[in-house]
Amino acid sequence: MIEKVKGFIKEIFTYWRVPAVGNSVAYREYLMLSVGWLGMRLATVFGIAFAVNNPFTAMTLHMTHRDLLIFGYICTAIGYALAPLNAYIIDNLRSRAGKYRVFVKLAIPSGILSLFALFYPYEKMGYIPMVVSLFLIGQIQGYVQGWYSTGVSNLVFVISPNSQERVRIMTVSSLVHNFAPSLTGLLIPVLSDVFADGDLYNIKTYRMIYPFFIVIGVAMSLTAYYGVSERIIEPRSRVTKVGLIDALKAVSKNKLFWIKCSDNWNNFMEDSKNVLMQWLFYYGKVGSMTTYGIMDTLSYNSSMWAMLFSPWLIDKLGKKGFKLTKNILQIFITLGLALTYKKSLALIFIFYFLNRFWETTEVVDRAMESDIRDYQQYISGERIDGSFGVVDTYVGGAVGAVTNLFVPWVYKRNGFDGTDYSVLNVYNENGTYNSNNVLYPLLDKLLLISLIGAAIDVLPWFFYDLSETDQKAVIRVIRLRSAVEDKHADVLQDDIYCEACEALQSMKEYLGCEKLEKVKKEDYPDRAEYKLRKKAVRAHNEEVDIAAFLNKELQRYTTPFGKEFIALCRLIADSERGNAETDFEAIAVSLPQAEGKEERNLRSEAIDMARSIKRRAREIEKHPERAVFEFSADDYEALYDLPEDTKEQLKDKNRRIKEATRLRNRYGKLMKPYIRAERHILLSEAYENIDDFTSDYPQAKIRYDEKRREEEEKAAAMKRKPPKAAEA
Repeated sequence: MIEKVKGFIKEIFTYWRVPAVGNSVAYREYLMLSVGWLGMRLATVFGIAFAVNNPFTAMTLHMTHRDLLIFGYICTAIGYALAPLNAYIIDNLRSRAGKYRVFVKLAIPSGILSLFALFYPYEKMGYIPMVVSLFLIGQIQGYVQGWYSTGVSNLVFVISPNSQERVRIMTVSSLVHNFAPSLTGLLIPVLSDVFADGDLYNIKTYRMIYPFFIVIGVAMSLTAYYGVSERIIEPRSRVTKVGLIDALKAVSKNKLFWIKCSDNWNNFMEDSKNVLMQWLFYYGKVGSMTTYGIMDTLSYNSSMWAMLFSPWLIDKLGKKGFKLTKNILQIFITLGLALTYKKSLALIFIFYFLNRFWETTEVVDRAMESDIRDYQQYISGERIDGSFGVVDTYVGGAVGAVTNLFVPWVYKRNGFDGTDYSVLNVYNENGTYNSNNVLYPLLDKLLLISLIGAAIDVLPWFFYDLSETDQKAVIRVIRLRSAVEDKHADVLQDDIYCEACEALQSMKEYLGCEKLEKVKKEDYPDRAEYKLRKKAVRAHNEEVDIAAFLNKELQRYTTPFGKEFIALCRLIADSERGNAETDFEAIAVSLPQAEGKEERNLRSEAIDMARSIKRRAREIEKHPERAVFEFSADDYEALYDLPEDTKEQLKDKNRRIKEATRLRNRYGKLMKPYIRAERHILLSEAYENIDDFTSDYPQAKIRYDEKRREEEEKAAAMKRKPPKAAEA
């Protein structure tokens, strides 16, 4: 164990600034993302939301359940209206700061708005002015804060294309940033005991501590902007505009996405039990708020241990197996809590500890979400991010509009109408027992609902079929496609090219090989030898599967369907731009029967391309002055290298980039079906002559290795550099 710790520490120092071979991210970047994420969690600890159990609007300012639901629906409607705009911004924003890093800079305006929202004098107003103020301030603050938190938290999706590396990064960053709710969860109840006589729902408690978190958090979160890079595998030469409707259609066909969503949409049932411990202390007076704060913090931090073990559990069980195990165990945890919560605080703590131990959403769920987005790029050919949020907002919002009524209905059916909180108090103000209280019967119902929800949560995951091996294969295919496009456009980077060529070399080595049988423990008395052999067999079998997957990609245009599909693509590419005289849709519909999901996706894409040509032709005929038939990706990229030493140069550069971006988007929209057809032709020709594609690999490998050596030498020199004081 000591040797392993020493080796790990040495590895951190060795790869602090330069990533290890096979990885994309240096350990310094792990730290920058983790600190930035922790800062964001602290800076966004306060927000205004409208929900029945919201601590600020419901418990502190005492909005009625009716008004909370009404404003909740209004917020949902506003979310519906803004979702397409948000998706469009994410999928089409072109910024040198990256897809998500650009939004991290909203930390400062978000912090200012949070402080304003916190100190606004709601308590001095009448009820209606207070509610209106809450709504208006909450919408502005929430929108800016939403972009800010999205920018920081979604960096983990694009920090590396390697799923296993993303899991490691998520594990480290989750351990760090989850300290934020632990800190606030401990301090707020304790300070409410000291300064507000245990009144947890007192606005003075908020104003006493949250400003410190907000200011410190904003400063910390900026490390995610200055210290993290994005590594999306996407052709640099691509100019296709991601249309919202097209993106929504593509996402709606992603089965994995729907499975993930269904798990989240059922949380209204499973999470019904989450109020139990807080209500027992606040309304049931089973202990002081300090005791509650300690129990809540310790049980909350139990997830830290699961996060530490997450990479190991995912390695052993796979993400699907992990989710199934977690959800099945949740059934027994909820049942145990229901049977014992009236008997002992210790038992409540134990089951809350176990419940939160498995709440590793930040690691497993986000890792799965990253994999799902990679898979979407594989099946649709475009990197789509924002439209996932649109579908989730619309469908999830519709589901939430119904399910949000459920908990208040349960409350009312059991004697709590959301206005008279005294019915939850087990004891009167003078300490006598309140015979009219409904706390324990209501908690019994909530636990039963949670138990049913936990059982339902198990079902969707039996249909999740993206394995860890499949994800690795998908990334290799995406990397190969990107390398082919960029090499044709003469903008190919050596690292992407070398990785694509090495994937092809590995395919040739393992294609047609037989899988090895699983290693039996009894055949290897030495434990270390057994583990090494088991790892080697697993790696061999994985490479055999990936080789078959990659070979299938190379043969995709040689099947009867593939040949007809490419023939259609050639017709489209050779046709006159904007001319819809040829009935491409009839040709697309008459393509041979597709076999397998890959060919079904191509068939769907063929029909979509054909229909797009008709729409583009009508648009060009209606507005011929907007037609763009040529666009240079190289010239567009060159604009970002223009000087900006003076204000005039910067102003001219921004103006030219803005105009070129407008032209690029118009070109990508109008020419999309032709660009997609030409892309498939390019891939088919490259796959047919794959040796020509890899012919430059030896020279590229030399250049790439030399660049790596220079980076490592530079990093080593920085470690050896003496401090300034010593130099002086």
